[in-house]
Parts: sequence; C-alpha cells; structure tokens
Amino acid sequence: MFDVKPEINALLSAIPGVTVSDAFPTAKAKMPHISFYELSNGDPLTIAAGPLSDISVQIDVWHNRSTGLIASEVDARMNSIGFRRQMSADLPDPSGLKRKTMRYRGVVDVRSGRVSQ
Repeated sequence: MFDVKPEINALLSAIPGVTVSDAFPTAKAKMPHISFYELSNGDPLTIAAGPLSDISVQIDVWHNRSTGLIASEVDARMNSIGFRRQMSADLPDPSGLKRKTMRYRGVVDVRSGRVSQ
C-alpha cells in the first residue's frame, strides 16, 4: 500500500490562493477551497506485500463564483505526477457554493513511486 495523500496535499497546496483539506469545507471556510479524498487503494496483483497500488482519488473544487480555472490547474498538476482524470462533473450543493468534482486514478509502483495506468 502506498500513501499518496502527502504528495497530493503538497501539490494542491501550491496552487495560489486556495485552501486545501481532506474534508468538505465548513460554512466559515475561506474560498476557494479544494478537498480531496482517497477513494480506493488496492493491490491489482492481489499478492501479499505487492509492488503496486491501484489508487483512486476524488478532488472537489469549491468556490462561491467559478471553479473552472482552479479545476484546470488541479488537472494539470495531477497529470504532472501521472494520475489521469476518469471523470469530472459540476455538482449542485445545498450550501449554494459551486462544486466541481473530479476523480483520478493511477497505479503506483511502491518501490519507485512511479505512476502509470
């Protein structure tokens, strides 16, 4: 199992003007905000102490105006480390905030940290 969360947190935190967390934003959260969650982290070879981790991550961009520019920056940064977007959608949120959700997937070689598909 490979823990990619610290790398993703650092990557997203480097986007100027955003706050990043692993939780939905609260009513008092500074906007724009990015939240991310590991959806799955499995062994595609199904062997004990396997050398690969098949990882899926969900990233949500929250804004009170528009999510487009930040979502594009997120996509470029995730692609730069080898993760590929599987889906993207605008989701209505009862809070009134704009929300763009994106899901990424990559297979990480736990020995080298290299990400492939």
